[in-house]
Amino acid sequence: MSNEKVTKPTVETVLERLVALEERMGIRLDRIESVVNATRAEMLDLRADFREVRTQFREHFPATP
Repeated sequence: MSNEKVTKPTVETVLERLVALEERMGIRLDRIESVVNATRAEMLDLRADFREVRTQFREHFPATP
């Protein structure tokens, strides 16, 4: 039984691990946020391009009555 007590982490060790995990999670979340922002910007560009193509299409092929 004394071996079990020796191998159990102390409260300080657990807290240190949680803090380290928090720093890694923060970095990962920042990276995810960056990808999301880039994807959103690309989608906005695609929407603008689609509007432009639609306008050009209407200019070249006006609606017939």
